[in-house]
Amino acid sequence: MKVGALVECINSTWKQETIETVPNRPVKGKYYTIREVFQFPHGVGVTLEEIANPLTARYQGKLLEPNFDIERFRELEDLPDIEALLEEVFSDELVSK
Repeated sequence: MKVGALVECINSTWKQETIETVPNRPVKGKYYTIREVFQFPHGVGVTLEEIANPLTARYQGKLLEPNFDIERFRELEDLPDIEALLEEVFSDELVSK
């Protein structure tokens, strides 16, 4: 997967520590756009355009935005039904106001 790829979250089961320290997390079944890709010795992490978190993760002496294991996502080969997605976005927006 690369920056700009459209992905779907396939796993949003979180450890309690993550729930307590990462306020904004991907939700299973929702679509996201990869913002950054990070290569670590233990795997690959991504940040998402649609989700921002405070800089709380430490790696090699640097403070980073928490990222999510790439295994939690599947890259979309076919675009989802845009009309249905727009309806979902606007209905969520109307409900939250």
